[in-house]
Amino acid sequence: MSEQTYRRDAMEKPPLVDVCGQPGQLIRRAQQVHTYLWATSVSSEVTSTQFAMLSAIAERPSIDQNSLSRQVSVDTSTVAEVVNRLVDRGHVTRGKDPADRRRNLLSLSESGHRMYAEVSAAAAAMTDRLVATLPEHDRGELVRILRNLVESGEAMRDADAADAQEARGRNSR
Repeated sequence: MSEQTYRRDAMEKPPLVDVCGQPGQLIRRAQQVHTYLWATSVSSEVTSTQFAMLSAIAERPSIDQNSLSRQVSVDTSTVAEVVNRLVDRGHVTRGKDPADRRRNLLSLSESGHRMYAEVSAAAAAMTDRLVATLPEHDRGELVRILRNLVESGEAMRDADAADAQEARGRNSR
């Protein structure tokens, strides 16, 4: 390859990518729409992440924080921060597990049950509004596709973490 050909090849522009048609960009934009709808029509006090935790606690009273973290797919330090806020606001009670004093068990308080019921109704209405333009059969398909993406992505993340941990173990020997 001549020097002139090399310079010309190096100067060629990479192919343009239609960012607006990329799934990641569309997911990010959809999340922005969801955040806007949540703040304007569900709650300015309870975030969707807090609601996910309230929902998990309502479903499994006396859930421990590590199980809550796994159930809502949020890291343990973020769960601890969010739980502290929910406890401070009086929506969640926290107590020690009598069988293992290191574990915190979480339950909804009376006000937490009221808040959860109120926000649940508003969240359902917001979700209906979010997907209102989709035909009924596409709504279930959207959830199926998103669930598949999330589960596949989480499996990749977990496999990568396991590989990295295994590599660290080999390197420390």
